[in-house]
Amino acid sequence: MKLCVDIIFERLSRKYPIKMYGEGNGKMVLHAPELYIDNTLQFYADHVYLATVEHLPQRPRIEKNVVLVCIGESARLSYYKEHATVLLIKKKVDFFEVYKSIQGIYELFHNWESQLLELFMKSPSIQDVLNCTYSVLERPIFILDTSFQFVAATSMNEATKDGRWSQNRGSLDPEAFLEFLREKDLSLDRKGAFLLEFEAGNVLCVNLFNESDEYMGCLCIDQCNHSFVGGEDKIAEYVASMIEKVSELSPVLLKNEHSSLRETLRNIMNEMPMSKNQKLLLRSSNNKQSYICISMHCLKRFLALPVGYLCSVLENLFPESIFFEQNNTILGMILLDGFEKENQLTDELKAKIIPMMEEMQLCVGVSNSFSDLYMLRTYYFQAEAAIENGELYKPDQKLHFFSEFALTEMVANSLGGFPLEAYFPNGFRKLQTHDQVGAISYLETLAVFLEENMSYAKAARRLFVHRSTLIERISRIESELEIDFNDPDQRLQLQIILKALSIEKRMDIE
Repeated sequence: MKLCVDIIFERLSRKYPIKMYGEGNGKMVLHAPELYIDNTLQFYADHVYLATVEHLPQRPRIEKNVVLVCIGESARLSYYKEHATVLLIKKKVDFFEVYKSIQGIYELFHNWESQLLELFMKSPSIQDVLNCTYSVLERPIFILDTSFQFVAATSMNEATKDGRWSQNRGSLDPEAFLEFLREKDLSLDRKGAFLLEFEAGNVLCVNLFNESDEYMGCLCIDQCNHSFVGGEDKIAEYVASMIEKVSELSPVLLKNEHSSLRETLRNIMNEMPMSKNQKLLLRSSNNKQSYICISMHCLKRFLALPVGYLCSVLENLFPESIFFEQNNTILGMILLDGFEKENQLTDELKAKIIPMMEEMQLCVGVSNSFSDLYMLRTYYFQAEAAIENGELYKPDQKLHFFSEFALTEMVANSLGGFPLEAYFPNGFRKLQTHDQVGAISYLETLAVFLEENMSYAKAARRLFVHRSTLIERISRIESELEIDFNDPDQRLQLQIILKALSIEKRMDIE
């Protein structure tokens, strides 16, 4: 296996006091090392040479991308530093020991490559590939699926000790995720290796794709205890290609029961047919726990936002929850069984979601509780209705509960195919006409009177009028409408009409 100068330099620096002159290069093009032969005036491209300074000629011909490992310092090295990459060991060391060290580096990577190829003769797992690679990179390596949950890992203890990786759900810590979002967007369609930068350290990543070029996960190499070394990106890309081949042989390796239930719920939302296994899974999970459904809208465009990653962060915030993308929104089901009272859930939602909402400009709607998973669409529409009504009535807030707007939504959907005027009792239009030209609003008087359960005293206080004045107004209103306020059905009809008028007025204002 060919290597790059950065890897050779980093490995030699573990054993010798060495300094690099010239630019580093992460291209894996360098052949196995050669001992410099006296009187040789040609240094060939993409070759690594070992020499002592006193044996080097004054003005040899040096081709491109030559690496010279030199023992000893001398003025004649100036020419080599200008035309090649020089790894200088100033201290007197054993020449052949250095040669064996360089050979050992090549042998390490050659043996690793051979072991990987041998694995494919035995139907390897993803974990096998990671275990084999850890001996070369000596860094924590993880595989995350499409929802950014752990599929395989080399060292969970080492990965979780700095707090960036969640021990219970296997995803990036939410605080670290928000930290990253402040810097840049993450694209799931990016090809090749790339670094995610955090204050605690970097993570080298390579996205994984199937034969149809669909995203199916991510390879992550934690750099928290080591700085990035050129060439490791090429190693990561090579390992990623091996994992893609493994997953082609066994696609289920990048799936788990959690993701299977998510796919089943997505089919329910999209009214798609379910497989036999999905029906069994849903039947075994249904009516056993209580949930709320939440819908999340992005108020600004996140074209490169990793929605699957955001869903994983949310699932990490709320244990046993499920989140996935739905019609350009994020749909979530949060388990209620861990909350004794509804206000506990409300407080936890605010504490956990609001920081993320503010950072990412999200608007969130929350449904009523439910346990029948087959009814997920209904409760998703509740959450959507909460957002729609919340933006209308409480635009300064971004977390809205359907329970606050249930009556409003019920009234708005209760009119059927008739216009609101079709439900007016006799004389109602006369009240509207009076309000348009008069200084006193009969409709407001009627609404307050009904809201106060026909209490003249309470209604008079709200309207800032004398009780006798209110009694006279209500008498006129009752006469115009030709109804009996003591009839509960007639009162309910009036209250629905007045509520509907209030909704229409609000919508006209908006």
